[in-house]
Amino acid sequence: MPRLYPALSFALATFVPGSLQAKEEVLDEGVRLFIQGYCIKCHGPDEDKGDRTFHELGQKKNGQWIVNLADSRKTDLLQDVLDQLNLGEMPPKKTNVKQPEEVETKQAIAWLTKVLLDFEEEKGPKETVLRRLNRNEYRNTMRDLLGLQDLPFDFTENFPADENDHGFTNLGDSLSLSDRHLDAYLVAAERYLRMAFRFEGKAPFKSEVIKPKDWGYPSSQKNTPWMYRLYKPNDYLDFAAGKKQLSDHFDLGTFPHEWYRRTKGMKVSGYYKIVLTAEAVRRLTHPYDPKMIPTDLSPPMQLALFVSRGNKGMASDSVKSRSKVGHWDLADHQAKKFEVTVWLDKGDAPFLNWDNGPGPSDYWMRDICKKYHTDIEFRGKQGSHAWHVVGKDLVPGRTVSDVWKGPAIRLHELRINGPLARTYQSRAQQVFLDGERDLAKVDLQLAFTRFARRAFRRPVAKWEVEPYLKIENHARMKLGRSPEDAFFLALKAMLVSPDFLYLKEEKRETNRLSSFEISNRLSHFLWSSLPDNELFQVAKNDKLTDRAALKQQVERLLNDPRSNAFVEGFAESWLRLDKLGTMPPASLKFREYYRYGLQNAMLEETHQFLDHAVKENVPLTDFIHSDYGFLNQDLARHYGIKGIEGIHFRKVSFPEDSMRGGLLGQGSILTLTANGVDTSPVIRGIWVLESLLGTPPAPPPPDVEPIDPDVRGAQAVKDLLEKHRSVQACADCHAKIDPYGFALEYFDPVGGYRPTYYRSRFWKNSTQSTQLFPSKPIDGSATLTTGEKIHGPRTLKKALLGKRGLLARNLAEKLLTYGTGRSMSLRDDEELEQISKTVNNGQFGFRDLIIKVATSQAFQRK
Repeated sequence: MPRLYPALSFALATFVPGSLQAKEEVLDEGVRLFIQGYCIKCHGPDEDKGDRTFHELGQKKNGQWIVNLADSRKTDLLQDVLDQLNLGEMPPKKTNVKQPEEVETKQAIAWLTKVLLDFEEEKGPKETVLRRLNRNEYRNTMRDLLGLQDLPFDFTENFPADENDHGFTNLGDSLSLSDRHLDAYLVAAERYLRMAFRFEGKAPFKSEVIKPKDWGYPSSQKNTPWMYRLYKPNDYLDFAAGKKQLSDHFDLGTFPHEWYRRTKGMKVSGYYKIVLTAEAVRRLTHPYDPKMIPTDLSPPMQLALFVSRGNKGMASDSVKSRSKVGHWDLADHQAKKFEVTVWLDKGDAPFLNWDNGPGPSDYWMRDICKKYHTDIEFRGKQGSHAWHVVGKDLVPGRTVSDVWKGPAIRLHELRINGPLARTYQSRAQQVFLDGERDLAKVDLQLAFTRFARRAFRRPVAKWEVEPYLKIENHARMKLGRSPEDAFFLALKAMLVSPDFLYLKEEKRETNRLSSFEISNRLSHFLWSSLPDNELFQVAKNDKLTDRAALKQQVERLLNDPRSNAFVEGFAESWLRLDKLGTMPPASLKFREYYRYGLQNAMLEETHQFLDHAVKENVPLTDFIHSDYGFLNQDLARHYGIKGIEGIHFRKVSFPEDSMRGGLLGQGSILTLTANGVDTSPVIRGIWVLESLLGTPPAPPPPDVEPIDPDVRGAQAVKDLLEKHRSVQACADCHAKIDPYGFALEYFDPVGGYRPTYYRSRFWKNSTQSTQLFPSKPIDGSATLTTGEKIHGPRTLKKALLGKRGLLARNLAEKLLTYGTGRSMSLRDDEELEQISKTVNNGQFGFRDLIIKVATSQAFQRK
């Protein structure tokens, strides 16, 4: 061991974790006897259940027991005792465990609460650390600051990932700032600004048609197309291949290769309106055996429109180079017009996809031709990919194109109109420059003041704008930059300044936020963006310190479409939706998950459920159980619910005996709490305790071996856990965790219902039918620590409804954490209790809870 210098050795020997100065408190004799009588047996020198021991909590000094509150280990132990007593979970309700009298418990809770709260107040109030805009907030802020809508690509995609603290990516003490951030901010700001401000001459408006023959490589090869496409000159294009997950196969979409070869994509960046006319043909009228076409043709055929960065978006590894901008159900044999307005950069190109199609067409078309078209030669597999449109005027002889009668999407026309006038009359140009497009005529002092006021989310003084005027002048006069480049350089400097990147909150004796600070906190809570003009004006008039005015603004912000940012952001933090996709389901075992794009559908289901809860102010108990959900055809098929057609989501009523309803029946939750191969009652049980009840279990002891799942399904999961639970250090925690997970075993790793475990799955050749081999039946029975017996999802929900007070308290805490950008402390407990009790009386709903949180004293404190 290396020798330490004497001074350093002394410092280490006297260091107390959590503080450099002792803070001694006399341990109340009643509390000491309480711990001695009811805790030490399981958490003492002989046994350390839950990895906690209390026998060294205090030291005897001058005839009294003293606890050093400056030692964070000791305060953590006291907080653990207080939490368990408040929850009523300790001492455990077992026949062989001595129980305290109610008066003893109340006295212990009262003393612990007072001591810990006094100590926290003495340390000073816990404040929201100066917090940086996270990626979502930056993206939304730039959209609203510059008035940029309909952007197909995310310019924050190359930002470093935001630090994640138990699901929250907006906590001030977690969010860092690095050189990588600043470099990425400068690149993104340049792109946003050059879209918002246009000083060059206007490009002429054009209406360009991509013709049927432009959708491929004209060729005279006698090959059957690998992706079946047929065009009839000057009339239509048919394509019969496509798939939900484009990344699974190169060039699966239908790209206008010939048009792109000729034009190199769009000539001018700007806003364009893409108008297309299309229909479904032969969906149900084709003469072939439906089982030979590997897709479900009972719902409408879906057409997707993508934007590609050049021709890169077709590659399997180029997900970031394409963006879906349109998605429609097609009518059978009835051409309909669809349109979408979108920003297209120079070089961008559109392409199409049959979004619920059968995948690559060569292998299943080969089987169909063998059965129905024996008079043709099938070619075009190895060595001659034939990624071209086969036209009757180009290919001599008899090919599949001459005889094919299968289902296809028929495109009659795709027209690109633009650039539109809004390209050169952006909201930013109007607001900051009065619509002026000649910088020589712009009052830069006024323009920069206006921009800084909006970007910094508060009034600005003249001296604050001066540095940016100097930057512009220096760039133009000393560096020889053009007026446009100098203008953008000054604005970029504002957009990397702390005033823009951070939500600043001044320190005051009262610790209260100003009206402007409240407006910023509120808009980022509910919109993940900056305040709009009305909220800014209310703050300017110093009205937001008035509860009635604040409540009115909360209601208004919730009614605005921008509140969708709250729905998605809070759902990700509270429900841990950020984990969905981190352990993707096995692709061979769960092909339908990828074929129908169920991950996105599951996310949408949960988002719409939460959005409904906000809009309709549903009872909090709906999160545990509801008789409705939000489904589209793909998710309904997955859940085994009939009668739902189309890609759009709608509210669906569940039958009384359904296992769906609430959050626990949703595919997103059930998938993110699995490991991609099999289910885990432990992970699902922890999710229930942490996300619904707010009572997360302690982490496992470091010396305990993890559970090794039997992925073959030869053993029931409950059998595997029995062995694990026989380890004494694990038994108590698993008794608390596992029952919730056992009840959810009726759902497989992608949220589908299963009555038994399955040993394997496989797909038969072209039909891709699923063959299941049942193993042991599911046993969803379990006993909660309260003694209540459950037998599956329905009885689990009934048990959880009895704990709705915990749900209300947990939701209040999660909302306040998300809204303030800081974790809660003991000094917030009293107000959190008041909020949750008010909402839990049954007369208030989720929207009421949001309003209570946003108008609380804790929300308005730094």
